[in-house]
Amino acid sequence: MNSRNWNILCRNIRGLNGSIKWDAVRKKLDESGCSIVCIQEIKRELIDASFIRNFAPRRFDHFDYIPSIGASGGLLGLWHLGNIYGPCDEPARSTLINWFRNYEVDDRLNWIFLGDFNYYRSLEN
Repeated sequence: MNSRNWNILCRNIRGLNGSIKWDAVRKKLDESGCSIVCIQEIKRELIDASFIRNFAPRRFDHFDYIPSIGASGGLLGLWHLGNIYGPCDEPARSTLINWFRNYEVDDRLNWIFLGDFNYYRSLEN
């Protein structure tokens, strides 16, 4: 059985303003190979996807944040995962299963698919 570690990076960075800090954060994210990032003290009131691209590798396709109040506080979370709501009827269910069979994920990346796949383990369910 091949087990996989899920690296989570949690850091107080004391401000996420400027290219020097962005470069340092990107370097740490690249080195860690983490799949989930929790950053405290972002000291920013507004964050959008274009701002995230200043420092986050492209593997992080989701984020959420709590803005700072003035020049203090603020939280940022980055992650990489998929959420599935599977179809209930055929042939759409078979199409989803075939998609999974053909989906290729780089062995070096951590991936998790969560959701409701609308499949039963047994008829009793």
